[in-house]
Amino acid sequence: MNYKLEICYNGKNYNGYQIQPKLKTIQGELETALSNIFNSEIKTTASGRTDAMVSALCQVVNFESDVKISEYSLLSRLNLTLPPDIKVLNVEYVSKNFNARFSAKKKTYAYNFYINRISNPYYDDFCYRVSYNIDVNKLEQQLKLLVGTHDFSAFSSADTQVENKIRTIFSAKLICYGDVYCVKICGNGFLKNMIRIIMGTLFDIARGKIKESVLEIINSKNRAKAGKTAGAVGLVLMDVDYD
Repeated sequence: MNYKLEICYNGKNYNGYQIQPKLKTIQGELETALSNIFNSEIKTTASGRTDAMVSALCQVVNFESDVKISEYSLLSRLNLTLPPDIKVLNVEYVSKNFNARFSAKKKTYAYNFYINRISNPYYDDFCYRVSYNIDVNKLEQQLKLLVGTHDFSAFSSADTQVENKIRTIFSAKLICYGDVYCVKICGNGFLKNMIRIIMGTLFDIARGKIKESVLEIINSKNRAKAGKTAGAVGLVLMDVDYD
């Protein structure tokens, strides 16, 4: 049986999604719970990795087992077993060909931030704090330049092991909810730290620290031209599309 899980989690207390020796991770908690339920070692494949402190509203995972457990029963048992900051939203049987990582067509991330010199303890749980003045209209204008197919080498972490850094961004928009801003980016895939580097660059352009446009930085393919990597708090995996 090939099982597909949709899970959500608050990543604040975890060292990222991917399992790591002696560290608390989302994958580690999930595989421990699954292995206990199936009475055998279960290894999972996720749509992608999320960094330490990054959350997800809909992460997709699949795994295979010779044991058949009903979808509803597995959903219930997992939610009783997992920590309260990890929940399974849906369980379904899928074809043998389904792979949570390689079958994905689109991913949507959100980056939440607020602007204030003073920290807000409520916002700080799910938003990155920008402690300096920025031109939000300029940020929004630059954000639109990301749309299209580009070589995103300039927005890739230095230790990225992926050789092909060409990605397509389908949409990129800014939404305002009172004091909180949300940047939503949908693409066919993302490089390591790509969105956080994009956000750090947008903040620096919007404050006047970087004079080049986003498009000029993309065309340079030079990581040194982009801004610092913005904080992990505020980044959320919103959705994964397989259609």
